[in-house]
Amino acid sequence: MTEREQQANDMLQAIAKDIKDKLPENFGFALMAYEFGDEPGKKMLYVSNSNRQDVMNAMIEFLQRNIEDPKMFGKDV
Repeated sequence: MTEREQQANDMLQAIAKDIKDKLPENFGFALMAYEFGDEPGKKMLYVSNSNRQDVMNAMIEFLQRNIEDPKMFGKDV
């Protein structure tokens, strides 16, 4: 992991603790971060309070719902 990736990972961990503290009980979350661009070797980082399979299932559901209705989840930032 590069120094820049480690810095991003450390920040994701801090943000994840804050999210977990602010969400109601029994809510799962996943937060992804990635560098823009399509150069080889770029990594996507993610943190979650859920097991990997639950996150993958949620991502699949998110993608399916967005394919069906791109405006379903509001505006991009």
